[in-house]
Amino acid sequence: AVVAAVFVACAHDKHAMKTVTSRASFDLSCPQEELELTVLATSGARRLASQIGVTGCGNKVVYVYFSSTDSWIADSAITPAMTQREKAYKAQQAREEQAAEAELRFEQQQSYQRGVSQ
Repeated sequence: AVVAAVFVACAHDKHAMKTVTSRASFDLSCPQEELELTVLATSGARRLASQIGVTGCGNKVVYVYFSSTDSWIADSAITPAMTQREKAYKAQQAREEQAAEAELRFEQQQSYQRGVSQ
């Protein structure tokens, strides 16, 4: 029975990935080979994929599985997705801002200490 459950889950998830890849390729106007799929949630004792996030061609969308109709439906608006380069750039900007703020605080503290000691 355990082997059958694993087989069902595996077959479901394989079919889900194929279906969602095809649907997302159309919805995002993006070639299938450029899509990245991530299982966001599972459900049931068999832990079947129930939500899949898709990123590709600069956009992202989430698909949800409806077992009553055996279909995957977009559950979110198609929104811009940050690329790895954009994420790295944004993180670098945040680090630079933090460093500038720390330097400003240090300079203010030094200025205050000079004023107190005079």
